[in-house]
Amino acid sequence: MIKENTLKYLGHSGQQITDEMESLLDDCIREVKQASQPKVISRRFELSGETPYIKELGLHLPGDQIQEAFLQCSHCLFIGATLGVTLERKVKYYEKCNMTKAAVMDAAGSAYLEAYCDEYEEGLGYPNRSYRLCPGYGDIPLSFNREIARVLDVGKTLGVTLTPDHLMIPQKSMLGFIGIGTPERKKQCGQCVMKEDCAFRKRGQRCY
Repeated sequence: MIKENTLKYLGHSGQQITDEMESLLDDCIREVKQASQPKVISRRFELSGETPYIKELGLHLPGDQIQEAFLQCSHCLFIGATLGVTLERKVKYYEKCNMTKAAVMDAAGSAYLEAYCDEYEEGLGYPNRSYRLCPGYGDIPLSFNREIARVLDVGKTLGVTLTPDHLMIPQKSMLGFIGIGTPERKKQCGQCVMKEDCAFRKRGQRCY
């Protein structure tokens, strides 16, 4: 699945690839796994009100798409994850000497982070949950990364910092939230906030 998603990120999904590309993919995925130091943290909160509101934090979750995605959800998880700074240094090294490998490493890192987060979610025991929603997608403002980072204290727990533009360092990091509720909230394309603009869906594919 990591190789398949790496190809999706590279725009090669469903296309014939050469033996040379196959070997490069395998090498990059192996290096990504070796260099990664994955960490994850989450906190569960109760939701209240017609719009998603966390009373414990005095915090409204922003965006119409969150309201739609969290319909019938009673709780949410704030979640943060990172693959660590060593992987980022390795990608930057290849950017200086082998841009092709750097691009594949970058895509493989994204695919590995996604797989790591998916596996973590599966282990939490919440079968009825929404997609993982992240600031910067749809109408969820990227600036909301700061609220999630503050709640999870990601500087101490994950070693992740935010730039003035609300981006994460290391880059292969993720901040987001997941709705937990009724069976209608099970993960499916029709419940995704990106369903109208999804490049995977337009190609007849799924991201999961």
